[in-house]
Amino acid sequence: MTRLFTLSALCIGLSTPVFAADACPWADGQYAFSEHGIYGDFAVNGDCTELVWDRLSNAPETTTLERSKHGWKGKLSKADVELLDNGDSLRVTGTGGAMRQVKAKREN
Repeated sequence: MTRLFTLSALCIGLSTPVFAADACPWADGQYAFSEHGIYGDFAVNGDCTELVWDRLSNAPETTTLERSKHGWKGKLSKADVELLDNGDSLRVTGTGGAMRQVKAKREN
C-alpha cells in the first residue's frame, strides 16, 4: 500500500510542472501597446484560446490562439500575432513579413 501511495504521489508531482508551464499569463486580460509605429488594443479570454484585436480605424477582429514554442499564436487578417510566455511582450508579423516585438501594458 505504501508503495502504491508513493508511486501515485510521484506521478502527481511529475505532472504538476506540466500544468504550470502551460499557464497563460495573458489570460482574462485587456492590453494596449504603442511602439515602433504600431499600436493596438486587445483582449484575451480566460483560457487563452481567443484574442479580440481592436484598432481605432478598424472594427474588432477575433482570432483563435494556439500554443506555440514561445507563447500563444493567432492569425489576423493583416498580421500574425504571438503573445510571448513572459506575459508582457508580443510579436506582430505583417503580411509582408516584417516582424516587430513590442511590450503591452495590462489595463485591467
